[in-house]
Amino acid sequence: MVGRGNSIVIVGGGASGVVLAAHLLKSPNPDLRVALIERRPHFGQGMAYSTLLSAHVLNVNASGMSAYADDPTNFARWVLDSGLAQPDQGPFYAPRSLYARYLKELLDELEARERDSGRLRLIREESLSISPTPSGVEVALVNGISVVGHLAVLATGHDEQPGAFQGRAIRMGSEADTALDPEATVLVLGTGLSMVDAFLSLEQRGHRGEIIAVSRRGLLPSPHRKGNPIKLDVADIPLGTQLSYFVGWFRNLIRENQKAGGDWRDVVDGLR
Repeated sequence: MVGRGNSIVIVGGGASGVVLAAHLLKSPNPDLRVALIERRPHFGQGMAYSTLLSAHVLNVNASGMSAYADDPTNFARWVLDSGLAQPDQGPFYAPRSLYARYLKELLDELEARERDSGRLRLIREESLSISPTPSGVEVALVNGISVVGHLAVLATGHDEQPGAFQGRAIRMGSEADTALDPEATVLVLGTGLSMVDAFLSLEQRGHRGEIIAVSRRGLLPSPHRKGNPIKLDVADIPLGTQLSYFVGWFRNLIRENQKAGGDWRDVVDGLR
């Protein structure tokens, strides 16, 4: 059992879980305890960053992928210090496997720093359930052990299993994604970035069959362009409002920026 006190249990040790643990452990509180639970063999990868294909790259420039909001160039500096990019080469969209390496090093540093304090515990196991207790929460694991904390955070990411009545659907890279006849016709539902990932994976495998992508709107991902992100203050963003209101505000902001000669990407990057 993990002591209650000021303990926080994070269910999911992918990018979100690791970054959250890093931010929590910035606290000088010696009684803080963070338990990070991940069912995959490696922390910091999850579904997005477990890919080894170099063509699977981040959708955000390295300058916008820091693990620390108060140190926005952390990842970009790490890339440069590692000799993986040149200072004058322009925007760098790193392979996602490289970002997994960055998160691993970040977690390794945290683990080494907190080894004597015992404030960080890494648990490689699958969670079954979360139940409230008189003083917090209890997370039951597959191995029969329970992890008890003051509160729990769900950082489980996307579901890898197909939805109800979609037993023939297979997500690329999931356990159900097995050998495929290279001449088979493949149907991809959606034409977003996941479709691009799927196509690149099939191409890398030498797939020769027809690949059909279906979209209800017939749209494809838009390419990046060098822009000028607008300046937004947190007070300008309607955080905590209904999603419909937020989307309306966001679309109006894009329209206003375009009328002024800007690009919709500048609004997205400004919000990031």
